[in-house]
Amino acid sequence: MYINEAVQQFIDLHKPEKIDVDHIKQRYTRMEDYLASLAQRTDDRRGYYVEISGIDSITGHPIRIEWRPMSDKMKA
Repeated sequence: MYINEAVQQFIDLHKPEKIDVDHIKQRYTRMEDYLASLAQRTDDRRGYYVEISGIDSITGHPIRIEWRPMSDKMKA
């Protein structure tokens, strides 16, 4: 998965009242930029991830969303 797909999952997996996409876009212009600002490196250093806290996720449990850098897409 790449960041554009991760963005959609990030939005879909939040409780609606816990995420304000319009507000985020006002500050960051693009959701991809927002996610990139929150991103941590995966343990293998090959990708990135963000975690949605249990209180904010639709499942009530923490959810980790991982993606690969777009440069990997160029190599394929």
